[in-house]
Amino acid sequence: MSRLKALSLFSLLLSLSAVTVLGQSNGEVRLAVNGLATGSYTSGRVQVYYKGQWSNICNTGFGSYEANVICHQLGYDSADNHSFASVDSYGIDDHPTLLANVSCANNNLHIFQCSYEETFNCDDLNDVSVACSSTPVWTDPHQEHLRIIPSRYPSMGRLEIYLSGDWDTLCDNGFGEGEANTACRQLGYTYALDYNHISDMEGTGGRTTQYTCCSSSTDCIESCYCQDDDDTVDTTKRRKRIDLICTHDDDVTIECDFDEKEKEDAGTRDECDFTARDRVVAIVAGTIAGIIGLIIAVGIGIFVVKTFCLS
Repeated sequence: MSRLKALSLFSLLLSLSAVTVLGQSNGEVRLAVNGLATGSYTSGRVQVYYKGQWSNICNTGFGSYEANVICHQLGYDSADNHSFASVDSYGIDDHPTLLANVSCANNNLHIFQCSYEETFNCDDLNDVSVACSSTPVWTDPHQEHLRIIPSRYPSMGRLEIYLSGDWDTLCDNGFGEGEANTACRQLGYTYALDYNHISDMEGTGGRTTQYTCCSSSTDCIESCYCQDDDDTVDTTKRRKRIDLICTHDDDVTIECDFDEKEKEDAGTRDECDFTARDRVVAIVAGTIAGIIGLIIAVGIGIFVVKTFCLS
């Protein structure tokens, strides 16, 4: 008879509350091989930090969309394939299997944006594994794309932004709760658990730039604006970036977390890619204009033909 994973009394008590420790935010994912999980693996058994402990995912309902979300959350563009314990080669894993019937949309950025069921009776042999592509998710970045590196943990590290062809670090001068929450939402989380400066995560090259005036409800860094200081003149909004020389000693590090009660606040793929949105709008507008032009041309042609026939 297949061995079912059993939760200890301690694990059951711990699972009653979502405890977050350094680098282990709610819904954090990692890959393990032969029971060892490191940030360097691009393939392995999927482990999810759920209710204060690392757990596995049962393969019921698990498909390509779900595998893509796991890999995207780990910083890779997509999943090359997915499998499960009875047929893969990633060895044993003694973590409990707590999640089943995970169902994701292709634009989700975080595993807890997906729907799922809690389970206590999935066999070890059904634990899900994925093999991610080696292509980083930011290979083809859009303007003001965000990323967290180094990837010690997907949710924690140095915050960087893509501007005019370069990845810049963000200066902590004026960077506060609103900016931190906005950055985390754009990355697929719901809020910032912490933001500060960690010396071993500071940048070594490139520029630093300052972003301010993000409200607690802003979803995209690109949407952050400051009101004009002179209210008697105009309340026109100005760009939020201040051209200020900072050093890498001022680089922002951030730790994001996910609150399932506020999952609608988390960003999705392309939500903050305004350049892609502009391209779509241009294509649609061009198509509509072309159709209208064709209709007009046909109408003129018919009018000319009728006029010629009647003359």
